[in-house]
Amino acid sequence: MNARSSASAFRSLIYTLIFTTTALFAAPPSGWANLAPSGISTEAPAPGVSRASDMKTIQTALESKALRGRLKAMGLGDKEVESRLRNLSDQEIHQLAVQIDAVRPGGLVVEVLVIVVLVLLILYLYKRV
Repeated sequence: MNARSSASAFRSLIYTLIFTTTALFAAPPSGWANLAPSGISTEAPAPGVSRASDMKTIQTALESKALRGRLKAMGLGDKEVESRLRNLSDQEIHQLAVQIDAVRPGGLVVEVLVIVVLVLLILYLYKRV
């Protein structure tokens, strides 16, 4: 392979990387900077949804260090959060679990991993040529 075709292949790999990165970051994830609605829904939980599964979703979100820190900054300790969760109705628990699922914290991690894998693949293919 001569130097000219090698430079051309490298240029095309760079353009592909630029295009892929731009395409991945063009649209933000759906959960970014969205606020939860303040109104309480009158919609009943689906028949197959139980309070236990909704509580598991909420507890999983509460295990996040960032969320715990934010709650403590607002003056809510662990015991107070648990007390308030116990006082919620099944409908309110379900609404909270649905809103947590809609936010999907950490959605950007998948995009970053895809980019890293693409870069590594491009470098591997370039060195192979």
